[in-house]
Amino acid sequence: MYLLDTSVVSNFLDERRFYPRLTDKILSQPAELIFISIITVEEILRGALASVQKSKRQPSVIFAYQYFEELFSALNQFQTLPYNAKAESIYQSLDTKIKRIGTQDCRIAAIAAANDLMIVTVNVVDFKRIGLVDVEDWTI
Repeated sequence: MYLLDTSVVSNFLDERRFYPRLTDKILSQPAELIFISIITVEEILRGALASVQKSKRQPSVIFAYQYFEELFSALNQFQTLPYNAKAESIYQSLDTKIKRIGTQDCRIAAIAAANDLMIVTVNVVDFKRIGLVDVEDWTI
């Protein structure tokens, strides 16, 4: 079973960043084996909301809201895992030096470890440095 990190979900959902191997690999997996984390949902929606906020006083606000709605719907095609007490405990057990790699990546890794999932990312080096779970890159 796999946990897609934010970079992979972004690359999969953004038609401008077409990675045929990534798309094929995700679509070839049974849906029940693919997960995203609530951290990824937060990161993606935060970016979309920033776009809406930036466009509020311009005619392009309609497109910003449409994009937000499309992203929101697209994220629902994945099973979303929560950030729960077990993940928080794993996160808190990480050394401060490891957390400097990236708080959100460490939280995603903690969710993967709490659920015994492999992380799929384009950021293999950092996730390997966190060291909680196995990591794969489906873009290469």
